[in-house]
Amino acid sequence: MEIKDIITAISIKLNQVFGDSYTNYTDDVEQGFQAPAFLILFLNLENIRQIGNRWRVTTLFNVQYFPSGGVLDAASHALRVQQALKEITLLNGSIMLGTGANSEIVDGNAHNFINFNFYLQEVEAKTFMESLDQHSISKG
Repeated sequence: MEIKDIITAISIKLNQVFGDSYTNYTDDVEQGFQAPAFLILFLNLENIRQIGNRWRVTTLFNVQYFPSGGVLDAASHALRVQQALKEITLLNGSIMLGTGANSEIVDGNAHNFINFNFYLQEVEAKTFMESLDQHSISKG
């Protein structure tokens, strides 16, 4: 799994909930963009080692909403974004739960911070025998 898989799933979920009248940006907001729009930003990643060659990966995303109707529009969308992102589905069918969601309004835009956490398992590379030749001699 990669971070772009989570960003794609967030974008798809926002499109399902809010429709096609909103533009989703994932890297940067282009000059001259039209509100209303969403900007999905990856902020932080933390790896925590677990027992048994496992890693707990904690990611933090900021889903910004640029309203067309002022601060009240931003505030109402902040709650809707949190509800929409409580669960996302990756393209491979895996479901991820959003945790630790909180929102704040800064300069009239809604900033929705949400974690998507998962586990990774280290797989040791195993060396297999290339070939085995067997020679047998039988008498009689």
